[in-house]
Amino acid sequence: ELSHTNPKDSIICQGIVDPPMTIKGRKFSLRIYVIYFPPCKQNGIPAEVHLSSLGLVKLASAVYDGETAITKTASIGDQYMTNSGRGDGRSSDQHDLEYLRATFEINGLDYDEMWGKIKYAVRTVMREFLELKNDQSDHSAQRNYQ
Repeated sequence: ELSHTNPKDSIICQGIVDPPMTIKGRKFSLRIYVIYFPPCKQNGIPAEVHLSSLGLVKLASAVYDGETAITKTASIGDQYMTNSGRGDGRSSDQHDLEYLRATFEINGLDYDEMWGKIKYAVRTVMREFLELKNDQSDHSAQRNYQ
């Protein structure tokens, strides 16, 4: 049940691609959702990780000119942001992953290859996450035992 979710168990995984890919000259970010169900040791049910095929493609509000935002003023640098939740009227465009698939197809890019790389990244991060959780659990058990 979500009401029992511990905020400390939330993680954000993001990587920056340099040089960035662009759609219609605008930088974009992806919001890909991963659902983690912890194991139920009492019933012997292992942990499960699910990667949602639903997600968001968030386009920056301005065309990217190849310069980094750090070399510009804050107001111009903000144009490269893909954060639509700022509430300041400069929201970026949002699309679903089917839009990205169609855009890849139009431009001769392999969406399935990109999706495979995302799945690999999620597997890698979740493997590390689960190892970290196990290490924390082992240390906690050792402290309780001593």
